[in-house]
Amino acid sequence: MRISVQHTETFTYATPSQGTIQVLRLTPRDFTGHYVCDWSIDVDADCKMETTKDAFGNILTSFSLPGPLESLTISASGEVETEETHGIVRGTAEKVPEGVFMRPSHSEHQAALVRTLLHAGGEASGPPLDHMHTLMGAMHAAMASNEGGKAAQQGGQQQTQEAGGSNQLQQDAGASKDAGSANPGIMRLRTLIAERPDLTEADLVAVFCDASRRLGMPARLVSGYRLLDGASATKDDRDVWAEIRIDELGWVGFDPLHKSCPCEESVRVAIGVDLDSIKTARIAHYGGATEVDRQTSIAVRRIDG
Repeated sequence: MRISVQHTETFTYATPSQGTIQVLRLTPRDFTGHYVCDWSIDVDADCKMETTKDAFGNILTSFSLPGPLESLTISASGEVETEETHGIVRGTAEKVPEGVFMRPSHSEHQAALVRTLLHAGGEASGPPLDHMHTLMGAMHAAMASNEGGKAAQQGGQQQTQEAGGSNQLQQDAGASKDAGSANPGIMRLRTLIAERPDLTEADLVAVFCDASRRLGMPARLVSGYRLLDGASATKDDRDVWAEIRIDELGWVGFDPLHKSCPCEESVRVAIGVDLDSIKTARIAHYGGATEVDRQTSIAVRRIDG
């Protein structure tokens, strides 16, 4: 499958900024079943861009730009050829030991969510892969659209389907709610999520990673772009999912929001131990820029042929 991505970040300054320094994570890497055919990053101002890598091997693009700046637009676009790997990640350049991904990343406020998710997922019996699917199902049921858990759907992506595509969240919400009502752990998790309207989908994926670490399996966060059911999509933020290290398979992707393993419909951009390490950008504005309006637009579509 060939996937086209157009990602645009626009900054508008209430008071002209005297300059900005930005470090971007906007470029995907090649690995088995995931080949970058074409990719470019553009800034609508004259500046020198430098490319480096961070400790995790993510490709970084950095630039500094003097002001005064009233607005700034950054665009990343390209095409990626993907193949079905059933969520298994192979052929990546691993820059850090697996033990780094055992480090907890949650705050004390999220510790209760981690403990409750582990309770909802049941005892760690049977193959690790099966247990991780059970844990993913529990988190998905807690995140599903319902009166007590709508806060989990705020602050992340809002995805609209075109060309007859179906919305997987709408399809699964009713079934997930019924499944959760029979599990006290999931019901408690929904309650905790409802009490935290500040939580985003990405925060809950981070909770899923920390629960996996508590089970003795290294886990990392991934940011990128996903299609749903092969349909074109527009959204206002990148997708976030998890990768868990399972002995007999290696790194395997899990997406609790969609209750699936990221497949050929996914473009993988950055990995990290926490949400800060997979951010789209690290940004510093100086000299004014007390109020900055940031607008993100992402369009992902499948290219036929």
